[in-house]
Amino acid sequence: MNSRFTTVLLDVDETLLDFHADEKFALKATMDDFGLEWTEEKNDIYLMENLLLWKAFEKGEVTRQQLWRLRFQNFFEKAHLTVDEDLDRVNEMYVRHLSESGTFIDGACEFVKKLKTSAKVYITTNGLTVSQTGRLKNTGLDKLADGVYISQLMGCAKPSKDYFDYIFNELGINDLDKVVIVGDSLTSDMQGGRNAGITTCLFNPKGDIKESPLCDYIIRDYDEFFRII
Repeated sequence: MNSRFTTVLLDVDETLLDFHADEKFALKATMDDFGLEWTEEKNDIYLMENLLLWKAFEKGEVTRQQLWRLRFQNFFEKAHLTVDEDLDRVNEMYVRHLSESGTFIDGACEFVKKLKTSAKVYITTNGLTVSQTGRLKNTGLDKLADGVYISQLMGCAKPSKDYFDYIFNELGINDLDKVVIVGDSLTSDMQGGRNAGITTCLFNPKGDIKESPLCDYIIRDYDEFFRII
């Protein structure tokens, strides 16, 4: 298969891996560690607090360290829970359990394998080094992709142009017209692609985003991407 792109940058969470499923696994295990009862309602509260903080991190409004502490502080307050352990310890256990997970979105593994027949494929993620390294290893994505770029190791994160320049410099990429990023986030992946001057493709299975100035393309399933390239 000939492709108009020689390099495809792929986001991880909610693009290839089911982060909500992995979060649920990790939160259940963490709450069990500290003798707390897990419920779907509590899980939803955590997901919302965590998401809000990650969006704030992408905008530069909070640091990683603040994110780690605040997500559990806010969660415990909203869920009316108390724990004797330090919040850093709670986060440490959560990240450890998250690193033990790894759930593919249906068709994601096949998608990456097919992409590799026509382009170089690189994983790009703002996730934590410990959790993402474990999840990528557990799913085999670390071996399947041509390379992995984790923001915490790089010292910069999407949507910063520095994040993408780091990748382009390391890979010796000069022709940005041959590069495309695929991801589920407007604020991280699509804004990052715009900042970097590359083609952007939003993965939006729900179909709730019809258009955006940040997106060159919007797809609802993996097969649509092959019609684009």
